[in-house]
Amino acid sequence: MSAQRTVPPSRTVNTGLKVAALVVALVAAVAAAYLAGKRAGAVQDVLSASPAEARRIAFVRKQPCIGGWCETIWMGNTKEEAVQVASLSAGTEHCDEIAWARDGFRVGFIINGYQLRVFDAGSRTQVGQVNLIDPDGVPSSRIVRGVTFSQNGAAVTFDDCPRGRSGCKSGLVAVR
Repeated sequence: MSAQRTVPPSRTVNTGLKVAALVVALVAAVAAAYLAGKRAGAVQDVLSASPAEARRIAFVRKQPCIGGWCETIWMGNTKEEAVQVASLSAGTEHCDEIAWARDGFRVGFIINGYQLRVFDAGSRTQVGQVNLIDPDGVPSSRIVRGVTFSQNGAAVTFDDCPRGRSGCKSGLVAVR
């Protein structure tokens, strides 16, 4: 008794070659997407705040630079009119929080979790700098959060918190 069946044609293309070509194409696509993302995300606004009773804005921009990521501080009546008022040292300084006085005449930037840099919103110049807590290392084991200016802008209240766990306590410091 004879058995008959259809036989598929022999394969002439090497499967390994197809897989290698697919891997090369995938790597090229991933590299192109990565570079496009780096280019599109070169400048980022990472923090932004406005006062309760005034038409002003302050924000922090982050962009890649030679020493890592560089942050710059900007202020203005609108984002389009804002001017750069300070640059933070690459790799060693970072802005964690922005706090406005209620009337919009003063703005403070918390640097590295403990230092307050105060700016006059009208002249856009730095008018003060104070460590709200004494840092005990880099990074400090405690950080400042929830900064609020007093009604006349002469002092700030804040929470002095351990980094990474609960147990905050209140703080008050004169800034004039």
